[in-house]
Amino acid sequence: MTGRLAIAMTERQTAQEEPLRRISGRKFAITGASRGLGAALAVAMADASARPVLLARNGKAMAGVAETIQARTGQAVETLICDLADAASCAAAGGKLVAEHPDLDGLIHNGAMWLPGSMADVSDADIQNCIASAAIGSLILTRHVLPILRARDDADIHTVVSTSGLPNLPLLGTSVAFRAAKAAQDGFVQGLTDELKQTRVRVTAVYPGDFEDVSPLEPAWNEPRGPDGSLTNREVVDAILFTLNLPSSVAVKTLVIEQHGTERPGSADCSG
Repeated sequence: MTGRLAIAMTERQTAQEEPLRRISGRKFAITGASRGLGAALAVAMADASARPVLLARNGKAMAGVAETIQARTGQAVETLICDLADAASCAAAGGKLVAEHPDLDGLIHNGAMWLPGSMADVSDADIQNCIASAAIGSLILTRHVLPILRARDDADIHTVVSTSGLPNLPLLGTSVAFRAAKAAQDGFVQGLTDELKQTRVRVTAVYPGDFEDVSPLEPAWNEPRGPDGSLTNREVVDAILFTLNLPSSVAVKTLVIEQHGTERPGSADCSG
């Protein structure tokens, strides 16, 4: 191999690997970051040298995630209290992000209230909090943070919706309120995409189906899974990182993540 060819191949390999490092050094605010998918995403992003800012309503649990990140990476992570079901809390958190993190590169809407049960089983407050946490809280937080994101060379607003936000699907164990909340969140994503299409703020979203919670701190996080294995939040985290690591000129607007072999109502086998 000639020296010129070796250099060309190295440059090509570097160019191919560059998107995988795109989140490195960039700052992302993550809602619902005290447990479950949000905590796993925060840890994984810090492991990839991103700079997460954690938002959640449970300060104690959120502090535990921050301590885990510092122990793993040496990075001191900031936390902000944000109750997505409370408009004033969302506005206050947005104001703090603007004042204290003008170098914010992205906002990840992960937090939302899970609500199972029939209409007879849920309360008025449950319905209000569920829809507020998924839709209204995301809107308010975005409105406050958007000016600093628009000031960046490029920025991201990413939303974890759900297959419950897609049309024509059965409830599958969740509630009408949760389905309505996620449908509203899908509308938020689509509307924001249209409003910001001529800006440098990229709007992306993932729509995961049911998944099992595993932690990056557990051996199960790295266990190989065959085609029959259940979906875990490891696959959801990988999908989010894939989306965010793409070049800024590429936007994945709707990435549906389901267990292999999942059938949708009304689907048909169209193979020859």
